[in-house]
Amino acid sequence: MTPALTPALSRGERGIGERFRLRMVQGWMRQVVVGVVMFACCASLHAQMLAGPWVVESEQRIDEARKTDLRVIVFGANGKPAAGVEVKIEQTRSFFPLGVVLPGADSQADWPEKIGTDEELWRCVNAISLERITDWPDLQPATGESLNYDFATRIDKVLEKADAHRLFVRWGSLVSADAGRVPPWVAPLEGKALADSVENYVEQVWDRYSGRVDQYDAYTETLGHNMLDSRTGMTAVRRLYEALPAKSDGAVAVAAFDDGLSFERVQLMQKQLTKLQQAFVPVGAVAVSQRFSGTIERGALERMLSRLDPIKHPIVISSLAVGGDSDLNAAINLETVLRTLMERPNISGIWFSEVSPSEAIDRTTVLLDEEGQLTPAGRVVDSLFYELWQTHVQTKTDELGNVRLRAFPGDYVITATLRDGTVLQSVLRLEKSVDPRVVLMEPGKK
Repeated sequence: MTPALTPALSRGERGIGERFRLRMVQGWMRQVVVGVVMFACCASLHAQMLAGPWVVESEQRIDEARKTDLRVIVFGANGKPAAGVEVKIEQTRSFFPLGVVLPGADSQADWPEKIGTDEELWRCVNAISLERITDWPDLQPATGESLNYDFATRIDKVLEKADAHRLFVRWGSLVSADAGRVPPWVAPLEGKALADSVENYVEQVWDRYSGRVDQYDAYTETLGHNMLDSRTGMTAVRRLYEALPAKSDGAVAVAAFDDGLSFERVQLMQKQLTKLQQAFVPVGAVAVSQRFSGTIERGALERMLSRLDPIKHPIVISSLAVGGDSDLNAAINLETVLRTLMERPNISGIWFSEVSPSEAIDRTTVLLDEEGQLTPAGRVVDSLFYELWQTHVQTKTDELGNVRLRAFPGDYVITATLRDGTVLQSVLRLEKSVDPRVVLMEPGKK
């Protein structure tokens, strides 16, 4: 046997060598992906950015996490299954909230006018967040004041549009754990005085907006701060969470955390959620905001998101911004992030925080450019959520009158055209379920 000529390496030396080779391979793969993407962008303006075995695997995971079996059985006038019948299955609404954080009150952008249209990107958006126009210091700047008129007017206008387009609405923070993010007159209060001020304020919000908002960040856990629970005890926090669904017509009481995905902050978040659980605080969901930049590696991102697995509540990404070292790499990063999020069944909504340049800290995070046209990142969102992650099928029944498929939860219109020209139509709501949904379509009796 020929002896090995390569000198033996220590574990540390082998690790360094392997990491070096891994970085070389990752760099080479990124160059290949960028080349493929540039070709794809030229070939089709609607193609998602990434391709390859991991994307195929990702789609399989998303299928398992998101879709439900749907079976349509079509009968003819003779009461027998109709073979070869044209069937169109059209998803008219997605149940997965994909939203935008609306600009602040000082912005001149009239965003609600664009939401609900068939324009690219906007045709995917079915949710909004009001967090930039609902800060407590702005709505109640002085003790005894009711909601500030100008802000309330804009909130009312936005909610009118949301009602018209059936948008899912997040309010944002009701009360912050950071004393610097409550009204100046509230910040020094202690005990009962603080608890009463919180209760009086949230009652005003619920009285005015009950039934029009789907989620409230009941207590925004700015990690490292604990204003309410430390000054009033957990009783005030518990009462806030308990009252919210009843006072707001079933809205979800959310525990929100800023930039919660780094290792240290995930640990703090889990610790605080355990504290809430032990105090019998009925948290309905968890919201996490996050900004990504640099080069995103799929494996590292999976490990980061796996830290959320112990959290048994639904998780919304309340404020997402994904950048890169170029517009193209930002788009690649964004698709990587979105695919990895959608694979996880506990992720129950995503809101983008930097849609246009006027809102952006990093220009590569935006989805629309200065002219309102889609950036490469914006095109990724439109391609994934409108073309790939909605169900639109046109096919024919098999010899037994069946159409079988996996479909995303949502509202549907199913149309079957019999050979004699008779048109059958069914309107249904498809929920996520392990059990298949069966739809029977048959002509009525004459």
